[in-house]
Amino acid sequence: MKLGKGRSNIFLGIFSNPVLCYYDNDYHYCRPMIFAIAGPPGAGKTYWIREQIAQNPQAQCYFTPEINGVCIDQTCLATEFPNLHILSRGQETELLTLIESGVNVYIELPCYWELSNFEPLLNNLDCQRIAVLSKSLKNSEFEHWSDQIIDRNSDVAPSQELWQSISDDVQIHQGLLSGEIIDWASLTVFWFELIHGAYGQVIRAKGIFDIVSGESIYGDFVFGTANREFVALDLPIHTSGRPDRFSGFEIIGQGLDKQGISQTLKDCCLPESHIHYYQQQMQESLAREPEVLV
Repeated sequence: MKLGKGRSNIFLGIFSNPVLCYYDNDYHYCRPMIFAIAGPPGAGKTYWIREQIAQNPQAQCYFTPEINGVCIDQTCLATEFPNLHILSRGQETELLTLIESGVNVYIELPCYWELSNFEPLLNNLDCQRIAVLSKSLKNSEFEHWSDQIIDRNSDVAPSQELWQSISDDVQIHQGLLSGEIIDWASLTVFWFELIHGAYGQVIRAKGIFDIVSGESIYGDFVFGTANREFVALDLPIHTSGRPDRFSGFEIIGQGLDKQGISQTLKDCCLPESHIHYYQQQMQESLAREPEVLV
C-alpha cells in the first residue's frame, strides 16, 4: 500500500515494537531505536529490558559498558534469547555496525558509576534515556537524567531508599568463579548469612554458580524483598572436569566484609578429588538410565 511522502513515527504500544520509520513514495526506511537504561540496584532494569526483547521479534542487541568480566546479566539474557547480540565495552565498533544494520539496542548502565561517565557514548547516539526506579525515590540523579521514568516495582522501594541514603558510601564487591564447582549445601548457608547481614549491609546480591549436580544456577536478592530461590539456567548439564563457562558474583552494599565473602566462597569450592568423585557418580547414573525412544 502506498502511503505517500512524509515522515511518521510508529509505536505499537509503549516501546512494544520500537522502530522509527520514514516513508517516501514507494520506499520506507526504518532505523533502530536505542535505549539507555539506568536506575538504582535491583530496580528491575534488566527485567524491563527482557520484557522489551520478548515482545519484539526483530534483531536486537544488549550492550553494557562493564569491563571486568562479571557478566551475570549478559549470561542470563543469552540463555533466554540465543539470537540476542550481546556486546560490552571495547566493542563499540561492532555496536555501531549493528545500529547501522537496523538492530534495536538496549544499553544498560551500571548503577555504581556516575552517569556523566557515559555522556561521551550517549551523546553520539540518538537514544531514549529510560530511568527504572520507584516513585518514592524523588529528586534522584536518575530522574533528572531521564527522558522517561518506568515505575517497575514498588516492592523494591526500601532498597532504593537505602541506596539513596548511603550513596556516598556504597561498596561493590565482584568476583569471578569460572571453572569452580560449588558445594550446594555450603552455598545455601553462605547465601542465607550474606542476605541477613553477616557480611555487612547488602542492598543487592546476584550470582551464577556451577554446582555438583552439573547445573549452572542463578541467585538474586534485593533488600526489602523476599529471598528468591536459586533457579537453574537453561545450559547443558556439566558432567566432566571443570566447566568452561562464566560463573561469578556481584554484591552491592555498605560495610561489606569483602575478604570474608571471598574466603567463604573459596571454602565452598570443591577440590579436584571431590569433583572427580561426584562426576563419576553422575556419569554412572546417567549410563544406567534407560534410553527413551521418541
